[in-house]
Amino acid sequence: MKSKETLSITEKLLLAAYELEKSGRRPFSAEDLVVSAWQKFPDAFGLAGYRNDAGSLAYPDSNRVFAEIMGSKPIRKRGFLKKVGTKMYQLTGAGSAHARNFLTDRGQQVQKAGLPRDIEEELKRLFTSKSVGKFKNNRFEDITFYDACSFWGISPRSSAIELEGRIAHLEKVIELAQKAVNEKIVTFEHGSQAFGDSDLDLLLRLHKELLRKFDEEIKVIQRRTDERV
Repeated sequence: MKSKETLSITEKLLLAAYELEKSGRRPFSAEDLVVSAWQKFPDAFGLAGYRNDAGSLAYPDSNRVFAEIMGSKPIRKRGFLKKVGTKMYQLTGAGSAHARNFLTDRGQQVQKAGLPRDIEEELKRLFTSKSVGKFKNNRFEDITFYDACSFWGISPRSSAIELEGRIAHLEKVIELAQKAVNEKIVTFEHGSQAFGDSDLDLLLRLHKELLRKFDEEIKVIQRRTDERV
């Protein structure tokens, strides 16, 4: 079990964001995360040089948090956090699930009942996407880049970090669903039958085929590295 001192910056931000959402702030602002992260981990997210009587850093360092949630920093690169508006963010289903699993591993009581709702909704979206429909009907060549973008949850004008985060999130969703199938805790059905390994394998196979098919278009997105908070 990791101590507070050995947590990575990504893990600390993830726990700060999870605490915000548990308190009802979903989505939350970048400033909300600045304060939450500082309150929970002042030594990691406090403004250097300003300590209170107890010796802790007395003020939050907004630049420290902003640097972590912009660009290609791990918390978004791993698909745990997504931007939903100007300076507004929320945890992805994978981010929430990872935080719960992490807290459980640290010995805290966290309610777990099957797949989180966000993960279920993402799976339903994937199973009913145009890309899956065409793939199942042997019409892979008819899948357009717009279909693929919809499958990944991006747009052709997305930034590099949005693309990378969504791909990481999709792969994590499939991984969590596969674990749920293996542990027999599947909680929803798509169509008339509960999903199983073959359905999840299809999603993963399609995902990989789309990455290959639209390699050139993806490279264009990967060159868009400039993004505001």
